[in-house]
Amino acid sequence: MRVISRDMIKSCLQLCTSRDFIVVFTIAFLFLVTTGAAHFYTMAKSEEVKRESSERLNISLGQSSIVRELNGIVSDLMYLAHNIELQGLVDESNPRGRTILEIEFQILSRQKALYDQIRLLDKSGTEIVRVNYNDGNPHVVASEKLQNKSRRYYFRQSWQLAKDEIYISPLDLNVEQGRIQSPYKSMLRIGTPVYESTGKKKGVLLLNYLGDRLINNFRQATSNIADHVALLDNDGYWLSSPDRKEEWGFMFDKKATFGTAHPEAWKKIHASESGQFINHQGMFTFTTIRPFQQEKTSNKNKNARPVTWRTVSFIPSEQLSVGPLFRQHLPMYGTMFILILIGSVLVTRSRIKHHLAESQIEFEKRFRDTLENIDLLAVSINTENKIEFCNNALLQLTDWQHKDVIGADWFSLFIPQQQRTQNLEVFNNLLTSRNSPSQHESTIQKHNGEKIQVVWNYSLIKNADLQVIGVTCIGEDVTEARETEDMLRKLYSAAEQSPATVMIVNIEGEIEYANPKFTELTGYSFDEIKGKNPRILKSGETSNDEYSDLWSTISNGKEWRGVFHNKKKNGELYWESARISAIRDSNGNISHYLAVKEDITERKRLETEVDNRNREIANSKALAATGQMASMIAHDLRNPLSSIKMGLQILGKKPGHKWGDEEQELREIALQQVGYMEEILEDLLSYSRPEALKPEWISIDKLLNTAIIFAQKQIRDHGIEIRPWCEPGLPTLHGDSSKLRQAFGNMIINAAQATESLVGESPWISITASLELGNDRPKIRVEICDNGHGIEPEKAQQIFEPFFTTRTKGTGLGLAIVKRIITQHHGNVHLQPTNEGGTCAIVILPTSPLEESKATAMEQVNSTEPDSIESAL
Repeated sequence: MRVISRDMIKSCLQLCTSRDFIVVFTIAFLFLVTTGAAHFYTMAKSEEVKRESSERLNISLGQSSIVRELNGIVSDLMYLAHNIELQGLVDESNPRGRTILEIEFQILSRQKALYDQIRLLDKSGTEIVRVNYNDGNPHVVASEKLQNKSRRYYFRQSWQLAKDEIYISPLDLNVEQGRIQSPYKSMLRIGTPVYESTGKKKGVLLLNYLGDRLINNFRQATSNIADHVALLDNDGYWLSSPDRKEEWGFMFDKKATFGTAHPEAWKKIHASESGQFINHQGMFTFTTIRPFQQEKTSNKNKNARPVTWRTVSFIPSEQLSVGPLFRQHLPMYGTMFILILIGSVLVTRSRIKHHLAESQIEFEKRFRDTLENIDLLAVSINTENKIEFCNNALLQLTDWQHKDVIGADWFSLFIPQQQRTQNLEVFNNLLTSRNSPSQHESTIQKHNGEKIQVVWNYSLIKNADLQVIGVTCIGEDVTEARETEDMLRKLYSAAEQSPATVMIVNIEGEIEYANPKFTELTGYSFDEIKGKNPRILKSGETSNDEYSDLWSTISNGKEWRGVFHNKKKNGELYWESARISAIRDSNGNISHYLAVKEDITERKRLETEVDNRNREIANSKALAATGQMASMIAHDLRNPLSSIKMGLQILGKKPGHKWGDEEQELREIALQQVGYMEEILEDLLSYSRPEALKPEWISIDKLLNTAIIFAQKQIRDHGIEIRPWCEPGLPTLHGDSSKLRQAFGNMIINAAQATESLVGESPWISITASLELGNDRPKIRVEICDNGHGIEPEKAQQIFEPFFTTRTKGTGLGLAIVKRIITQHHGNVHLQPTNEGGTCAIVILPTSPLEESKATAMEQVNSTEPDSIESAL
């Protein structure tokens, strides 16, 4: 077995680099640097001369294009001026002169297409003839539209000239009516005086030359350097620039000029006619154009303002650097460097092989010793799938002998039949360096056929020529770990699918896991509660002592069982039964806590409902027994009371018998007490023998009015102010008018009694009726409120129980009868305190007819004997 490690290659390369390779490479590299420097210097100088010559040539071409154009303009001007004089076209004796001039001006304008206007002005500055180019359709301007230009600078300058002298204006943008014409139209005005045939100065001939032609000719002539050439006026303003935004600055009162951008260079350019120089900003090449020096006439206008233009090219200093030239030749220099490097490598390659061969033998010995002493499984397999090395750890695990393994086919001996194809594919991919994992898990079999799961790490074996000759595999037995993982996967699936809530928290109480049932029950997603404390579920109904007992139990490693009344995300409360226990790590220490909880809200509800039903049945039995007893008592007492009342009344009407004041008072008191006893007996009989309802359609306002009349005596005796109010348009009720009148009358009487002994204010009772819209059907809401002494909150529910009263007199059956009547009508009644300190009795009744089945059931309950009350319910 021959193995090459990275450390071995690195050490060999370091040895050769420090001696032979450095010497060879240094000599060759110095030769390359010397030769390359000489070549580069020659190329740089040649490029510099070429660039300077090119700039001069292009600047000269730009100057020539402008000079040629000016010569043509001067030629046209002088031709017209001489022709006018020779033909006497401005002589006063020539009536056809103007017509001929109009024709000649039109012909020249159409043929040349250079002049925006051709004009002849008399000595007063008034236009005699004017032809406008009109975008290729020249036309003569009518006499009434001709203008006086005596105040314009170009007329005054031209009129002052001598014969054959020429005036040329600055090149600027055309201005019409005080505004710069849009789109911009550059203009050059050229003028000369004209004479009669007799030699008398008659006027001025003016050509308005379209300056765009001159600028375009300049740009075409300098197109090779268009990105850095400019045409400037004498003040340094741009007439033509690579940046169009810089042009015509003097027309817009801009301060930026070529001189402000390059002050040092502008001084040199302004002081010389032409030249080329380089400063810290870059290279400048320039020449000067003076139109008066270029035109062909011999006479010069000494009084006219001189017109001077300059053509300037500017190359920034960064473009003058040798960097671009170096980059251009860099591939060639790089190629030469690579060739030198390859040559140096070839020279030292043989020495590298020699050192590798010497190190190989020593490495093989150390490598085998290392594999033998590690606790991991190790095997080396050659390209023919034969085992060349196998350590004792693998032999002991598989129960094979060394002599049976070395030289055997790895896949036939150790890999199960059904997995050989897949493992061979992975192995072959490793040998051919194709995409294959450096780590792979596979199954191997022992001598007895038992299967073992092993995770292998692969390392290629290479010879001195770096050719792959095999693979070293180092593996770890993960059979037990995989079985544990499989068990954990099953447990996880069980927890995820469990109908109970499963939660795991760490020892700090932070939630680390909750199954989907938790989300379904509470409404919290796992992301919302991850890392939080389970206290987010607290409703406040579980005491701190219970929580302290919980944590004390589970912290000691014991299991806690109990019930929580928790709160969902939407605020809804729910009950759950919980079992919480500790989870220990491999060292036996508590690392987490497991809670398994079951939603018992429905069970709790059913238990509460059963308890309530049992209490109702017990109460019904007690009330039935009470009612039967009350009926018996009332029946046995009514006849004696009637006899006593009749006797007292007869005595009071006995003729001839005079009663003393004291006797009369005693008789009246006796009659009052008998009346009071009859009222008690009437209440007992009414409560013990409820009659079936006789429903009819009732108007609520009329019903309340009759109830007020029913309680009129108590209202009058107590001096109470009644405040009735009914909402307009209330629907009618379907109920027993007699019983409802009794119920509302009892409540008004009860309210009147509550205002007794009221000090400091007048008693009042407000009676209101309104419509209340519910989810199922509309209802009538009646409120009977007073400003009495009120009732204690804890007695508000007891007040409707039979025989419960807060007064010294009375049976305590009045409101119990009210409760039963309202219940018979499928309504409800309750008391609540008012802001003024009194009490409101609130009754809510449905407007639709009673359901026959419910009414029948209620009647059965009310009429059932005590022994059968439970079955009726």
